[in-house]
Amino acid sequence: MATKRYDPTATDFDGRYARWVAALESGTEAELLEATMALPTLNRRVLKKLAAVDRDEPDSTVRAEQKRVIVLLSEINANQAARLRERKQAEQRRRDRTVRVERRVELPATCARCGTKLKEVKSTGRPRLYCSPACRKAAYEDRRAHRDGAVKVQIVERLVTEVRERRIEVPHPRSDCIDAVLYDNDALVQAMWVLIDNVADENYEALNPDQPRFWDLYNNVEVLYEALVKRAAADDRRPAAPDESTPRNKHRRNMQLMTRRHPSMGAIDQ
Repeated sequence: MATKRYDPTATDFDGRYARWVAALESGTEAELLEATMALPTLNRRVLKKLAAVDRDEPDSTVRAEQKRVIVLLSEINANQAARLRERKQAEQRRRDRTVRVERRVELPATCARCGTKLKEVKSTGRPRLYCSPACRKAAYEDRRAHRDGAVKVQIVERLVTEVRERRIEVPHPRSDCIDAVLYDNDALVQAMWVLIDNVADENYEALNPDQPRFWDLYNNVEVLYEALVKRAAADDRRPAAPDESTPRNKHRRNMQLMTRRHPSMGAIDQ
C-alpha cells in the first residue's frame, strides 16, 4: 500500500515539535531523548541547519519560525522519498508481471522473382523483396498482364509472446495451520505429544518454569482439562474413573509423571 501524502495535522507535527522545543528549554535529558525520537528526521544534517539559524538570525520570532519550517521540510522530504521508493517498487513489480508482446516479420531471404539470394537484408523499414529494380519491374509487368507464374508477395507477421514471471512468497494465515491440526486427529495427537515431550524435557529452555510462557501454558492446559471434564460429565458414555494412584490412561500417567518432576505445577484435579 502506497504511503499517503504527508499531512502535518494527521501526524501531529505541531505537538511533537512543541514537545521537543519544551524539552530543549527544560534540559531534562530523558524527556529530550523521547521528544527527539518522536521526530525521526531530526538527524545531524537538520541539526546543523538549526544551529546555523540560531547563529545567523537575531530575531527570536523569525528564528523560531525558520527552525520549525526546517524540521517540517525534513519530514515532508522524507515522506516524498518514501513515496518515490514505493512507486518504483510498484513499477518494478508491474514490470515483473508484464506480458510482453513482440512483433516480428518474416523477411524474405531470396528474390521473389528469380530466387537470387538477397544481400544486406535490413530488419527495419520497408522489407526488400527483389534483388534489383529490373526484377521488381518485371514482376509488376507479369502481374499486370496476368501471366502464368506472376509473383505476388505477402509479408507474414508473427506475434511472439514472452511471459515473465516472478514468484512472490505470500505468508498464509496462521488460522490455516490451526485448522489443519484441529481437524486432523493424528496431527492433533502428535502436536500434543510433542508439547508433552518438550515440557517433560528439563533441558528444553523454552518451556522452563522460569519462563512466563510455561505458566501461560499451564493455565491454558488447566482450562482445557476442566472443559474436557465438564463435557465428559454431561455424556452418558463417560468411562469409569481409573485408579487414582496408578492411572490407566497413558496421557494421565505422563501428566502425573510431569507433576512429580515439577512440584511447582501442583496437583491436577481428577
